[in-house]
Amino acid sequence: MSMPPYEVLSKYYQKLIFDGEYDRWTEYLLTLVKGNAPSFVGVDVGCGTGIFTRKLKRAGFDVCGVDISQSMLTVAETISRKERIKIDYIKGDMRSIALFKKVGFITVVNDGLNYIEPKDIGKTFKSFSKCLQSKGVLIFDLSTEYKLDKILGNNMYGDDSDELSYIWLSEYFKDEKKVDISISFFEKQGETYKRYNEYQTQYAHDITAVKTALEENGFELKSITNRFGGEISQTEERLLFIAVKK
Repeated sequence: MSMPPYEVLSKYYQKLIFDGEYDRWTEYLLTLVKGNAPSFVGVDVGCGTGIFTRKLKRAGFDVCGVDISQSMLTVAETISRKERIKIDYIKGDMRSIALFKKVGFITVVNDGLNYIEPKDIGKTFKSFSKCLQSKGVLIFDLSTEYKLDKILGNNMYGDDSDELSYIWLSEYFKDEKKVDISISFFEKQGETYKRYNEYQTQYAHDITAVKTALEENGFELKSITNRFGGEISQTEERLLFIAVKK
C-alpha cells in the first residue's frame, strides 16, 4: 500500500531520529535562537513531531509549529498534550505561510528546506520574510550535496524490531541534484505484518543560489557554518545558516 510521506513514519519518527547527538545539536540551536532573536515570539517551520518546537517552548519562547504533514502534526499534538505543553500546531506549506502577526524568529531544522525544489527557494524565503519583523532572525540547515550523494544516495538502510521493520532505499540523480527515497514499512498487526510504502525526494541546494535568494528577499546572511558553528569541511553533511531580515 502506497502512503503519503510520513504517514506511517510519523508514528515512529522520534524513535528513529532521536539520539544523544541530536539532542546536543538542538541544544546548540536553542542557544542560537536565544542569542539572535529580537523577541521571544517565533515559528518552528517543518516542525514534524515537534521535538524542537517543544524544546523552544520549555525554554520560554512563545512558539508555534508549522508542517505540511497532518500525520506529523497529529503526533506533535498528542505528545504536547501528554507533556502538558500548550503549543499551536498549524498545517501549512512553508512556501506560502500566513501568520496573524510578525514574529522575531523562524527556525527550519533537520532537512526541512531540502524538501523544497531549488526553483522554489526564493519563494520560500519571501514567505519567511513576510512573517518576520524587522531584524527578525531566520535559522535553518541544509543537508549538503555530499550527504545526499555519498551518504544517502544509492544506499540501503534497514532495521528490524518487534513493532516495526523497514527497508530504506535511496537513489541519487546527479543531473537533477536530488535523492529519491523509497521506504517500505512492515508494521506488526496481530500475528502478521502489513506493508506500507512511502516515497520522498530531497534536493541539494547550490549555496551561491541560496545566498542570492536570501539577499533578493530582504535578508542579510550572517553566517554559514557546520551544524555546531565550526568551519566547513569538504565532507560536511549539514550546513547551518543564520540570516537577519533587513
